[in-house]
Amino acid sequence: MKKSIFERMVEKAFWGLEARYGFKKTETKFESRSVTVRFQNATTEILLNYEIGNTPWLEIADVHNTENKSTLGWLLVETGVDKTPLPEQAFHPTSLNEGELEPVLQTMGQQLLDHGADLLKGNFAIMPKLQDRARKYALECDRYLSIRKPKP
Repeated sequence: MKKSIFERMVEKAFWGLEARYGFKKTETKFESRSVTVRFQNATTEILLNYEIGNTPWLEIADVHNTENKSTLGWLLVETGVDKTPLPEQAFHPTSLNEGELEPVLQTMGQQLLDHGADLLKGNFAIMPKLQDRARKYALECDRYLSIRKPKP
């Protein structure tokens, strides 16, 4: 996929960040097999991560406190849109065909607008809950690994 095509898809999917919340795209970094796109307004940073062939994901962060961050995925779990993933799901690779990327980006952009308005306006009150979910999930994944780890 050409860089220009990817950039158009991102602009189309995340136009609402600029139109509604004053975000600007501040950086696009193309690596050999991945791309990151950074959006920022006065309070919030959104980082789109895309590894070619995998499902993209979004990080949401407080620009004034870099430790205050989470993901769109945990926001969707907290708001009841998605179910909590099972630990074993963390160890299965995700894949995404190039033709599926644009609708996935569109969905992510809309979900961010629909469920992340407070975060986009700089209200990070929900962030401790999101981070707590992520910590608990990481512990469950560690436990899952320890149970299924091959014994020498």
